[in-house]
Amino acid sequence: MRCWLSICVQLTSLIVLHNAVYAQSEHPFTAPGSIILSGWEYGQLSIATPDGILPVQGPPGFTDRGYFVLPALAPGGDRIAWGLTVPDDSDRAKCDPSIVTCALPGATQYKSVMGVYSIGDKAWKSYGDFCNMGAGSAAFSPDGTKIAFEARMRGPSGDCDAGHVTAGLLILDPATGQFTQVPATAGVMPNARISWSPDGRHLAAQFGSSGSSKIVLIETGSWVQKTIAAGADPSWSPYGDWIAFESNDYGNRCMIMRPDGSGTKQVFEVGHRLSLWDWAIPMGAVWSPDQKTMSLTEQDFWGETDVVSVDLATGKVRKMPNGTPSVFGWVLERKPRPARDPG
Repeated sequence: MRCWLSICVQLTSLIVLHNAVYAQSEHPFTAPGSIILSGWEYGQLSIATPDGILPVQGPPGFTDRGYFVLPALAPGGDRIAWGLTVPDDSDRAKCDPSIVTCALPGATQYKSVMGVYSIGDKAWKSYGDFCNMGAGSAAFSPDGTKIAFEARMRGPSGDCDAGHVTAGLLILDPATGQFTQVPATAGVMPNARISWSPDGRHLAAQFGSSGSSKIVLIETGSWVQKTIAAGADPSWSPYGDWIAFESNDYGNRCMIMRPDGSGTKQVFEVGHRLSLWDWAIPMGAVWSPDQKTMSLTEQDFWGETDVVSVDLATGKVRKMPNGTPSVFGWVLERKPRPARDPG
């Protein structure tokens, strides 16, 4: 739930800092053998690996346009998926030079795409052609072969006028460039977190916004839906036995529940830290791969953020140094196995 009077939550156990304030040797937390995607809203992304920290450059013409959606890190740690807004260079966007307004600032038209960044190649590849600010938060499937996201699709004539746009959840196969549209998903919140179950059999998505949202499980293939709770920004745990989410009561509580909606527990509550002018915007949850700890990123009305880690066994909360970036994805490094001795 990305709305006023809500908490911005991000779950991870160990956070690698890459703010310029801290040198790599001064990082108070490390994540041995892991790869972490982090950054700031409307700011540059970075990848922290065991070998160092790598900046992620946006594609040419990339702009935030005042609308932030969550990027995703592939399970193998080799790619990033992100809904991007870029200049529309198609014929439909070309402006007649005889029209005076074409020469005025702000005449550029934009479109949205699902961008996939190869960390090894340091290159982006774009998929789709969606309405401006029309590619939502991304989520890789557990095997890394699919990307789920909400999209605002153009009308039959390619326009994005009111009444002609179709909204819904899409599943992208990057290998073929083909999209599968998931039926009856027009209510999916575009900039909320989407999460796959570790076995790839279900998607958890947020339908609705502003305190009235609900968490729905969607069975892949049959696309059968089941509402399991009121809440926002679902995030499946690495072992598949819990789903983290944000409460609907002003969004200031981080909760976990079983995949059937039972066993709800509170993990963290902002409560007294919020005031009329100290609001937060949620970003969803990122679990540590061992499922032992969480980290929460709170953002107030003025854009200041605090990152804290929560030990799930003890409930102990630890605040990270100022300038710690938000964590959008965290996976274990997949090292190739050494060759077996034939003898």
